[in-house]
Amino acid sequence: MAQNTDTRLKKFEPFFSFWTGHSQTILGHIVPSEDFHSKFRSEILTLPDGDQLQLEWLAGEKPFTLSLYHGLGGNARADYIRRAANIAIELGWNVVLVNHRGALDHIYSKLSYHSGRGEDAEAVILWAREKFPDTKHVALGFSMSGSILLNLLSKRYGTEQPDFAVIVNAPLNLGRSSRLLTKGFSKIYDFRFYQLLKKIIVKKEKINLPLLGRTLDLDEAYTAKVNGFLNRDDYYEKCSVGNYVQMIVTPAFILTAEDDPFVDIADYYKAQWPSHIELTINKHGGHMGYFSKKADPKYGRRWLDVYLRSVFEKIQII
Repeated sequence: MAQNTDTRLKKFEPFFSFWTGHSQTILGHIVPSEDFHSKFRSEILTLPDGDQLQLEWLAGEKPFTLSLYHGLGGNARADYIRRAANIAIELGWNVVLVNHRGALDHIYSKLSYHSGRGEDAEAVILWAREKFPDTKHVALGFSMSGSILLNLLSKRYGTEQPDFAVIVNAPLNLGRSSRLLTKGFSKIYDFRFYQLLKKIIVKKEKINLPLLGRTLDLDEAYTAKVNGFLNRDDYYEKCSVGNYVQMIVTPAFILTAEDDPFVDIADYYKAQWPSHIELTINKHGGHMGYFSKKADPKYGRRWLDVYLRSVFEKIQII
């Protein structure tokens, strides 16, 4: 397991020195992010089972293609997606933004996305290789999409591999993460996830959902049921990837934080990471927060953007 040695990344200090996991998570998402600097083209990708993904893409001039996959309850216009895409555009890369099944209500999708949808990422990679031949393909997954990509990389769900993968704050044990969301202040995040997912679900399905609920309740009532799992525990067991990361052969860059409120860092320390994976574990950072005390000349306090720029530049010279 390699360690990140970029000097720009060695001394991450959180903006606040107290309540760090939550303050980092909140700051990372409430501080405004720039919009896209370029206009994307839209295209529908029909999957082998007939469901559809909406892709947005932009052609660059360098031989690298980045596909980006959003987290739970999000879409391809999420703040962290925009920032990562803009970095790749600055480098001259082709960029593909992926809206998962059901993320947009006007795109046909009988099933839903979940942590085991490695085949969906595989379909995007195959599409991108045809759209942008003779380029190296980099897949970047945030949060739950990090789990999706790890499942693809381990070849548990899908086989077509990107040339490189970048994973940010991916849950390795779904059951543990779902239950962490039900504890303490993390209930606020759980409430938000529940409302976002409920809004998506009720537009598609005739299903009665309570006004207030938990994400793990949706996994029982909807995710497991619609996608062929026996129940939520069956879904969690079959799609948790922590025990399979040793099977990964694709070069990957993985970032997480010890104080992520709903990803148990013990899973990362217990996992058997191959030596070709560059794993960066920060003491602080929360869930995709990484809001720094020290400002970068280009990316301000967005340490995550500094990290991604560093990884993209490293990939260009490998």
